[in-house]
Amino acid sequence: MAGSVPPMAEQLNLRDALAALGLDAATTDVTVVRSAYLAAIRTAHPDRNAAAGATAASARLTVAYRVATDALVAGVRTPDSDETLRPADRTNSAVPLTPRGPEPVVITVDVRVIADDTIEVAAPPDLTFAWLVQTGHVVGDVTFLDRSAALLQILVAFVDEPVCQMIFDLQGRAARGTTEVFCTIDSIEDRPAPPIEAVTRFIAEHLAETISAG
Repeated sequence: MAGSVPPMAEQLNLRDALAALGLDAATTDVTVVRSAYLAAIRTAHPDRNAAAGATAASARLTVAYRVATDALVAGVRTPDSDETLRPADRTNSAVPLTPRGPEPVVITVDVRVIADDTIEVAAPPDLTFAWLVQTGHVVGDVTFLDRSAALLQILVAFVDEPVCQMIFDLQGRAARGTTEVFCTIDSIEDRPAPPIEAVTRFIAEHLAETISAG
């Protein structure tokens, strides 16, 4: 959680952000930055790395990715700038976490919350994963996905909450013909993440909308 993220991870200049991703200071291609981030997060993420500092290392990589991409896309700094940059202000794109109405356990016929951190979808894993990726693009930024492992990571900013990293792990239940989506959340700021049960309901609600729209 937030306590494991070193304060320095939130104040990187562009040069340092690129270096953290293993890139030269002259890098200007956002595609190269994204590829470097995905390659690094595959080995650094705590779901793949049992080292004690894996969570902090993963959070720092994500912040470095955000600083580098925001700066290069905006074109407001040259790649060798030493000025300290912060992730772009995403207040206008932050999504409200407040429930839209009553909180029944069953959200739709196809999607329901079955535990504080678990969503059940009445569909096979491959289809559920595709819907979840679409949902990730709506509510935040998809920063990592592995279809073979059914693993998805997104970066999301909630209104009045810190920017958070969410991980979704899917497990098919063949006997029931359903897929369970396990959710975890970590703040990448020095504030705690919102309660997992609220976030799970938020994702389930948007996942149901994605399925309905499809």
